[in-house]
Amino acid sequence: MRYCTNCGHQLGIGRYCTNCGARVPVPAAEAPRSQEDFPTSVRPGEVPPLHPYGDDPLNTEPPPPPPPLGPPPSVARYPLFAETVAAPAVPPPVAAPVAAPWPATPAPRRRSATPWVIAFLALAAIAAVGGILLVVGGSGEKDADDPAPRTHGTGRTQEAPSQDGAEGIDGAAAAVVPADVDVPGTAPASVDTDGTRVTFDAGNMLDDDPRTCWRTPGDATGATLTFTFDEPVTLSEVGLVNGYAKTDPPHDWYHGNRRITDVVWTFDDGTEVEQHLGADDTSVQSTDVDDVQTSSVELRIVGLTAPGRGADSRDYTAISEAAFSGR
Repeated sequence: MRYCTNCGHQLGIGRYCTNCGARVPVPAAEAPRSQEDFPTSVRPGEVPPLHPYGDDPLNTEPPPPPPPLGPPPSVARYPLFAETVAAPAVPPPVAAPVAAPWPATPAPRRRSATPWVIAFLALAAIAAVGGILLVVGGSGEKDADDPAPRTHGTGRTQEAPSQDGAEGIDGAAAAVVPADVDVPGTAPASVDTDGTRVTFDAGNMLDDDPRTCWRTPGDATGATLTFTFDEPVTLSEVGLVNGYAKTDPPHDWYHGNRRITDVVWTFDDGTEVEQHLGADDTSVQSTDVDDVQTSSVELRIVGLTAPGRGADSRDYTAISEAAFSGR
């Protein structure tokens, strides 16, 4: 074996001592036996003991004995958490409450039928009033004051008693309906108070219903309407309803729209007939002509009222009916 010449530590493989780091001389020296054998660089008293258990005078006391062994390890396991927690105490059972006796239900009292009878009579009265208003104010009713029958499209006539006493063929006057009518313009459709769509086409002047009308926007003074028959007819009377003769309570469209006050009727032979109309008359206002034969009639609007006032005011010119009598 080889030992370090610097510290006396047993050397292993390598060029340096693993204890003091001194370079190992080659060849390594034998372990020193006494203090005089150490190198001169090592002072006496700093040399570690070479043989702790030998007879070296520098280290005569044996090392302390090792501590006694402890008790052997226990094989008992640690208790689980569930084993250390006590089970909750179970409360004693609670007795069920004793239900109170159900009170006796009194016998139902019969109700009087009087309120039901009163309610039924009230509903019947309301329905009757509504039916009367619907019949009186409905837009589909005909004018009962105009008994003269009308024919549409052919220019042919039907006999009926004349309203003003004039006589036509065989002592009777007849209403003649044009086959077509040409107007300068038509207002767009609207909606009635009950939600019904209302149109203002030219044909409304020939449907024998004053609650429908032809209508054009604004002041139509100077505008001309042309009524055409399928064949020549002899006319003895012409007339018109000079506004929108519809009353839809609380609305009064006749006084809300413009009303025509003056017109000029012109026939094929150039004959002209002037007519003045009342602004508060919703019936057909007629004027006589001298049995003029014609296949068309021009109606020129000469005078108008201003639009009405209030919520029903509408700036439109309207004619509800155009009437022709003859043969």
